[in-house]
Amino acid sequence: MGPCDLGATPEGYSANAHSVFDPHTRELHSLAFLYGSQHVQHIVMDESGTVVRTALIHTPGNPYMHDFALTEHHVILFDAPVVFSAAQLPTGVPFVWDGSHQARVGVMPRTGGEVRWFEVAPSLVGHTLNAYEDGTDVVIDIVRHPEGFDIRDFGASRPTLDRWRVDLVAGKVREDRLDDRIQDFPRVDSRRAGRPHRYGYSTAAELYAPPTSPEDPRPNAGFSSALLKHDLVRGTTEAHEFGRFGAAGEGVFVPTESPAAEDDGYVMAYVHDAERGAADLVILSAQDFTGEPIARIHLPVRIPLGLHGNWIPDAPRSARP
Repeated sequence: MGPCDLGATPEGYSANAHSVFDPHTRELHSLAFLYGSQHVQHIVMDESGTVVRTALIHTPGNPYMHDFALTEHHVILFDAPVVFSAAQLPTGVPFVWDGSHQARVGVMPRTGGEVRWFEVAPSLVGHTLNAYEDGTDVVIDIVRHPEGFDIRDFGASRPTLDRWRVDLVAGKVREDRLDDRIQDFPRVDSRRAGRPHRYGYSTAAELYAPPTSPEDPRPNAGFSSALLKHDLVRGTTEAHEFGRFGAAGEGVFVPTESPAAEDDGYVMAYVHDAERGAADLVILSAQDFTGEPIARIHLPVRIPLGLHGNWIPDAPRSARP
C-alpha cells in the first residue's frame, strides 16, 4: 500500500531482511540493526501499522542476523560467527567470518524480557522454514550454512535443511540434519507460521549461476535446478526437476480456497528458461508435486533471478471499490 518505516528510531536502526507476520495474532514482527551497534531491536506492529512494543537486545560482536523466527510464545534469534567489519565497508558486503565468535540460538519471550542463549555448532542460519513449540521444547527448522561461510562467495556455500530442538528445561540443543541436498529459500504454508507444520518447500541451490543458453560451457550450471517438497513427518523429500536449462526461484505455497489438508494447494515459482531466454510462471499441485505443472505461463521477457517471492491474493469481490 505504501512505504512503512517499521517504527524507525532516531538512532538509525533499520529493519532486517525478513519480517515475520503472525496470522494468528495479526502482528508483524521485525528485527532492526545498526552497523557498529552492540544491539538489535525487536519491533512489533499491529495490523493498523502501529508499533505496539519494542525491545533492545544485546548482541555483542555485531553478528549478521539476516533472519529470525517466531513461535506462539517466543522470538527465536540467531547469533552467528558472520560479523560486521568496518574494514570491509568499501566492498559493499561488510561482513566476515570470525572463528572466535560463538554461534548461538536465543529464545526470548514475545512480550519482551531476558534472552536465553544456547550454544550451537559454528554456522550461519540463512533462512528459517518455521519454528514451533512442542511441550517444553522449541523446534526450529532452518537452512544452515556451514562453518567458514563466506558471504562474499554466497554461491560456493553448501547450505542444508537442519532442525534444532531446544530443550528449555535441560538447557540443551539437539542438532539434526533433515536433508543434505544443497538448498535454500525454505517456505512453509504461511497459515502454519509459529505453529507445528508437516510440510516445507525449498529450492535446490544450484541456482546462483544458471546457464545463459544451451551452449553455455559450464557443465553443471543449473543442473540441479528443482523445487523440493519435504514431508517432515514421514522424513521424505520429493523433487520437481526443471531440467538442464531451468533455474527456479523461491517456491511459494498458496492454499486452495477451502483446503482439506496442510498441503492442499499450489506451489508457484518463476523459472528461468535458458532456451527461450525468458521466464515462466510455473504452478504445481502441492499434492502431485512431481507431476506435470497445472500451468506454465510463458512470460515474454527474462525476469532477473530474485531470491524471494510472495503471493498476495485479490480482495474478495464484495470488498473491492
